[in-house]
Amino acid sequence: MDGRWLVLFALLGAVGCGGTTEKSSIVQGTVLDDRNEPVRDARVITRDGETRTSPTGAFSLTAVREGEVEVRAEAQRDGVLYRGRTTVFNVSKGRTPSVNIVIGRVDQLATVTGTVRDNGGAPLKGASVWAYFGAGSSQRAFTDQRGQYVLRDLVAGVEYVLAAGGQGFRSDTETVRLRVGERRVLNFLIGEAGIPILSPPRDLSVVTWVSPVESSRAPTGDPIEAVKRAFDPKRTSLGAARSKSRAPGGTLVESNLSWREQRFPDLAGYGIYRSDRPGDVLDGIDFLPDPLAAYYVDLDLRIGRTYSYAVTTISSKFPDFSNLTESGLSDVVSARTLDRLTALAPTLDPLTFRWRPVSTADEYFVLLFDEFPSVGVSPVWDNTSRPATGTSLRYDGPRLVKGQTYYYVVIGTADERTSRTISQIESLNL
Repeated sequence: MDGRWLVLFALLGAVGCGGTTEKSSIVQGTVLDDRNEPVRDARVITRDGETRTSPTGAFSLTAVREGEVEVRAEAQRDGVLYRGRTTVFNVSKGRTPSVNIVIGRVDQLATVTGTVRDNGGAPLKGASVWAYFGAGSSQRAFTDQRGQYVLRDLVAGVEYVLAAGGQGFRSDTETVRLRVGERRVLNFLIGEAGIPILSPPRDLSVVTWVSPVESSRAPTGDPIEAVKRAFDPKRTSLGAARSKSRAPGGTLVESNLSWREQRFPDLAGYGIYRSDRPGDVLDGIDFLPDPLAAYYVDLDLRIGRTYSYAVTTISSKFPDFSNLTESGLSDVVSARTLDRLTALAPTLDPLTFRWRPVSTADEYFVLLFDEFPSVGVSPVWDNTSRPATGTSLRYDGPRLVKGQTYYYVVIGTADERTSRTISQIESLNL
């Protein structure tokens, strides 16, 4: 392979690296709670400044120093403080991959600390320690000059997988379940990495979403995210990193990649390749430096295009022996980004839902809720087992209560439901 990954690979945090102070990088991502729900109006703080999350839980911090940067998040809910943090490694004039920060109640948190050493017992500076329990993203810490690390603000009562590693080293892993207030000591011993035979990720799949910014009535989180999960329950395992890429009119455009999880000691992460023109060569667009992840959210998309993707497996000796430390490309998968969908006012007697058709969609689904959508709320009626193909759908569900307010949304799909577009959320008063 060529040197296209050399700058991005610095995100892994090579053993022995040092920080700098130039402020030229961007950190962006999403704040999530331990149910994997985006958190609005959370404070996101670094040494170089702070911001607050949008109604969709997204944040962006500019002019952040290069090197290791701790990013903290705090939010108040019903008078209770929630907190979380992670550490990123920024490169000059670069943007980190989307960073999810999981927050938990301050009275339900715990800490893991310890030392990372090589096989000879020497402490390793700049090694990465990851902690992952399935809620959106791994939390990350780096070791100091004494090889010591601290992972603060971990959520008690859940099972974490911890992995320690660094460029040129084989990772060591532990599985832990922490008690409230516990300060667990876990030491890691990591040896020199080998050069394993690498296979590209298997079962790669892609789904695109086009959706409006719909949050003005949501007390917390993002109702459109709730609709996506109600339509596709598997989405809860992907994390909720939200796109800040927008088409005109406040439209969010994103692509979700997922593949079969890999776990082996020399795994450093994954290379993400993409093309937006059919038949073109796929270019490397990102390095995902998380050996515990099996998903990626592409944030830089436009409406009305077909995107093709492939993923490679990268081992921890990369970029040395690049022809041996990055696998070949996975199978290529593609999906289109559809046009924006608009729901129209329904007609009554009989109740019939209507929408303005999208030329690129071939099936339509209606989800009806008896409360404003939020994560964990299921629709009281939908037609997901019998899609509509026209511009309207007659209601044939359970008897609705007069005087109650309901909420509905229309989803258009194409290409065996891998391309999806969501209307605005509308209310229905009977």
